[in-house]
Amino acid sequence: MTASTLPTLTLPAEWAPQRAIWFTWPQNADTWTPVWPEAKQVYETVIRHALRFQNVNLLVSTPELKSELEKRFAPFREEFSHTLDVLVCKTNDSWIRDYGGQTVCQVDESGAVKPMVVSFGFNSWGGKYPPWDADNAVPAFMAAHRGYPRIDTPLILEGGSIDVNGEGLLLTTESCLLNPNRNPSNTRAEIETALRQSLGVREILWLESGIDGDDTDGHIDDLARFTDARTIVCAVESDPNDENFAALRRNAARLHEYAARFDLDIIEVPMPGRQIRAGLRTPATYMNFLILNGAVLLPVFEDPRDAETVHLFEKLFPGREIVPVDCRALVYGQGAIHCSSMQEALI
Repeated sequence: MTASTLPTLTLPAEWAPQRAIWFTWPQNADTWTPVWPEAKQVYETVIRHALRFQNVNLLVSTPELKSELEKRFAPFREEFSHTLDVLVCKTNDSWIRDYGGQTVCQVDESGAVKPMVVSFGFNSWGGKYPPWDADNAVPAFMAAHRGYPRIDTPLILEGGSIDVNGEGLLLTTESCLLNPNRNPSNTRAEIETALRQSLGVREILWLESGIDGDDTDGHIDDLARFTDARTIVCAVESDPNDENFAALRRNAARLHEYAARFDLDIIEVPMPGRQIRAGLRTPATYMNFLILNGAVLLPVFEDPRDAETVHLFEKLFPGREIVPVDCRALVYGQGAIHCSSMQEALI
């Protein structure tokens, strides 16, 4: 079925109740060399933290890896408050945020609310890292696992390129969604229509571009995020000589314009210092946090700004535990905590 044939669909905000959080275990050493063991350790740490707050579904490509990981996590079972399900599903890459299905709610004519899975197209960030056929099939696996109807939309869209407030506003970037390597035959208006039909949003707040070191062409989850329906945190760079300074200032300026139109609060969050690993600048940012039912997992980088950012998030998310996670190895693979996960809304 397609989104255009259905009644209104709504993508809940990330802070809405979640049934589970999904991860894909990293299996491509080429993505992580020379930090392959460290990257897998960070994944383990993130999953163990998540299991304190809610159920986790972990995708693996082979039965052998399923057995290996069940043994790996077995010693920690007593510290888990929730269930870890290791599921065999072939994938190409670990960044499930970008190819995983979006759990939306549909309200039918009787007023009944039903969960569905929206499956956008995925082409590995504009064809950068073939093959991607297995990743593109993951939403179908997720829908079948839950028994949810699946809604296919031809729009190429990664989950990390959008963020919603659950009340009709969506954040994204021109450099990603309007890039000809995604949807070359679609206009901005056509892309906006597809987002409204598939995710139930009314207004699209377009920022300009992403940060240096990011290979996604400017995902929003490195730049600006909703923390509640009326508050947006956005990354800014204080060093005028840094490559990110001008672009992040332009993004912040647009957000302040949107704030006046939509009654929003904009909170500027300084970027961590430049992170270099094996000669590569990595896309280190505090914006790649993950909201769970009772916590926020916040990327940190052994940077002087870490502590003040943790303190800020404690104020922004009262009632949720702020859990710092050292992501210096993870960002070498071009992502962090949010990129590694996909929430499944409880509907």
